Amino acid sequence: MEIRKCSVEEATTVGAFYDEIVKFMDDNGVNYPKWIYKVFPTTDYAVDAARAGNQFVCVDGEKILSAFVLSENPEGDYSKGAWSKNLAVGEYLVLHALAVAPDCQHCGLGKKIIEYCINYAAEKNYRALRLDIVPENFPAKKLYEACGFKFIGAADLGRTFSGIPQFCMYERNLYD
Repeated sequence: MEIRKCSVEEATTVGAFYDEIVKFMDDNGVNYPKWIYKVFPTTDYAVDAARAGNQFVCVDGEKILSAFVLSENPEGDYSKGAWSKNLAVGEYLVLHALAVAPDCQHCGLGKKIIEYCINYAAEKNYRALRLDIVPENFPAKKLYEACGFKFIGAADLGRTFSGIPQFCMYERNLYD
């Protein structure tokens, strides 16, 4: 198993992976993040993130086990968060669009990915790792809290996602 940045050339495959994940969640009634097939996350999202050097994959040989984005861009108005530290954009890293293959769920892979993200952010001298999730995404809440993230409140981040007026915001400070 290897966790690494996704190349632009393989980003289309990552986009197809996201499509498969959303379809699986919809078909099984477990779409906790409320992602929309072919709307978010998309192949274009993965390609743009790969071009920016922000798209990551966890692979076993040719098989994608997980995909996620680590970016300085919060993709919404993070100034509305009641963060424990007043950090400027660029001082923290944001985790987006974490997906784990259905056959890899409930076996510790999500925790390994989160640990990778925390270590990556620390190695790059970010002061915190932040994220936001849909309020009803109970599995994600459980995972992030088990990995030391603190819930800091819910806020309208100014996104235009239908039916999601607020997002639960989490932080993991890396340095005092």
